[in-house]
Amino acid sequence: MDHLQRSRLNLLTSHMLDRGALLRLDPAVIAERAADERARFIGIHHLRIAVDETDLQCPAWLTPGEAKDRFGRCEPCVYLGEEDNTPYFALLLDHELAKTAEGFSGLRALAREVNDAQATLLSYAQAMAAWHHRYRFCGRCGSATIMDQGGHVRVCGETQCGETHYPRTDPAIIVLVERDERALFGRKPEWPSHRYSTIAGFVEPGESAEQAVVREVAEETGIDVTAVRYHSSQPWPFPGSLMLGYHAEAGSDHISLNDRELDDALWLDREEIVTRIDQGLFVPPPSISISFRLIEDWFDREAPFTLRQLCQNNGVAEF
Repeated sequence: MDHLQRSRLNLLTSHMLDRGALLRLDPAVIAERAADERARFIGIHHLRIAVDETDLQCPAWLTPGEAKDRFGRCEPCVYLGEEDNTPYFALLLDHELAKTAEGFSGLRALAREVNDAQATLLSYAQAMAAWHHRYRFCGRCGSATIMDQGGHVRVCGETQCGETHYPRTDPAIIVLVERDERALFGRKPEWPSHRYSTIAGFVEPGESAEQAVVREVAEETGIDVTAVRYHSSQPWPFPGSLMLGYHAEAGSDHISLNDRELDDALWLDREEIVTRIDQGLFVPPPSISISFRLIEDWFDREAPFTLRQLCQNNGVAEF
């Protein structure tokens, strides 16, 4: 990763924490690190992150004592890794507090307030907490599972089964489709007004990522993709996906909303995007996302100013 320019890294991917994969094999070592006063715990509660009670825009990384005072305990927790002699843990709180518990904030908001390394660490913690919540029971026999290896494994508690479960990441493609000077954008009905983004979908079994690009674009918009070029990737912990980003060329431009997943799709050139943003009729995806990055790289290639400058000058919400 060191040879990559920092400017080319997507947010939530920039932090090379020492995850200590071999250390997780020794429960005594993990317990010792969790008890160390240098350790820091971040509470995760239903995809929300504990924040400082005096500063709601600051994540609350707590010492073992502080975590016990605030939450009554320091377990169950997931060992995230170590940096600068500081062990980091995610404290799993889904089943200890009411869903309406105060003192927590969403990752999307916090990622704009912290540095890139902190945003990456928080997304890692959130993804692990979401996986533990979803895999409390064995998918093979239905028995309760038990946390192991510092929280990076769950083992079926039924001795006759004993199935081992590992953290799950679902691959998904996300693609900016181009034709001549225009790009393809779609919007889902549940999104905020006037929000448009790139085309995305999960990779199906027995399918390559490139095949998924062609299929998803055709299913959602009726557009034929003739060429696919890999761009970059981004972990997306909502709750646990890996977004594989692409730029693609289209062989047709007639839009047909075949699967009705989108309620609108359209082709726009750069000038049309500028006009629509000025009029409040085009809201790009949040700047923390790879979808924004795909649009940004295409837009900035030929525009006299950057997409970020355009959004900032127009006070685009959630930018």
